[in-house]
Amino acid sequence: MARIPYPERPSDAVARLPVPLNAFRMLAHSPPLTGPTIELGLAVLRESTLSVRLRELVVMTVATATQCAYESAQHHPIALNAGVTPEQLTAIAERRADGREFDGPESAAVTAAFELVSRHTLSETTLEALRACFTNRQVVEIVTTTGYYVMLAGLMNGLGVDVDPSGEQFLGLVGGDPG
Repeated sequence: MARIPYPERPSDAVARLPVPLNAFRMLAHSPPLTGPTIELGLAVLRESTLSVRLRELVVMTVATATQCAYESAQHHPIALNAGVTPEQLTAIAERRADGREFDGPESAAVTAAFELVSRHTLSETTLEALRACFTNRQVVEIVTTTGYYVMLAGLMNGLGVDVDPSGEQFLGLVGGDPG
């Protein structure tokens, strides 16, 4: 149960969403933050050059590292739909990024997300691994995706935002090709 009540009236930005997710309903207590936060989220979901699969590996890593039940519940079905394997999700839950479950780019992205959550920076080794696998734009997108979902995890964990129904109903909203 949410630790503070949701606003009685959704902000205009939340009202425009096809599904008024509880995370954004809670954020609507601060209307100036709501629209830009939603816009950044849509850019992460729809405009990134990362594959949906890689993005979801990063999101599930953040969910694990921040112990965010909301993100985990919402993105678990999305990740599976994008081609993330149950074995990869298990490895992430066990905080392993270097096993046989991941190829080189996936391992680099998962390692980077874990480092960013725990250390708020990247080691030189991890940055070199990212740069060997991704364009500079994609490196920035991995870092930004991690940061965006860490910010949301703070909101959801800190205020006890109620988990919405299964993320399966949002599969069409998350954009991109699963590859």
